[in-house]
Amino acid sequence: MMESDAREVRFPCSWCGLGVVAPGAAAGRGKCPHCGTVQDVPRPAPEPYALMAGPPAPARPSPRPAPPKPPAAAFWRGLFHESARRESVLAAEIVALVALSLADLMTTYHLLRTHPKFYESNPVAQFVFARWNIAGMAVFKLSVVAFVVTVGEVVERQRPGLGKFVLLVGCLATGAVVFHGLRLAFGEMAE
Repeated sequence: MMESDAREVRFPCSWCGLGVVAPGAAAGRGKCPHCGTVQDVPRPAPEPYALMAGPPAPARPSPRPAPPKPPAAAFWRGLFHESARRESVLAAEIVALVALSLADLMTTYHLLRTHPKFYESNPVAQFVFARWNIAGMAVFKLSVVAFVVTVGEVVERQRPGLGKFVLLVGCLATGAVVFHGLRLAFGEMAE
């Protein structure tokens, strides 16, 4: 808002944005000559060095904003907190996979301990068994199960149905390995 004359007030129109000149003494309503909008004439601005009516109000301290979190850390933190708040959605499948994995561990150990002609066909598991015996084999197999369970839970929360499929495929594969191990153990005992 600018004053060019003591009798005129210039201000932009609220509708079209073009300049409006209104008599300063009117200080009421003015009509835009461009679009015809009738609007209130703003009061002239106070003098730049005018005295204030009273002391200034104390400024309120604004709350300190939280520091920004890196996007990757926020993702993992949100994922952990989300998984900690919710119950497992695949409890039955997890129990079945853990039970089948324990059965696989026991049949594998029985075959490797009692029959010298059998060997572990998984090279990583064979290395772990040769190095740390059954304790290492148990840690290895159960860590694989923990990884599959974690992947299944995370996937199930993102895409319902797919995590259950992952765990069911794991159960079927482990069940087939247990069946094959039992067949070998009972076939060897029959001979």
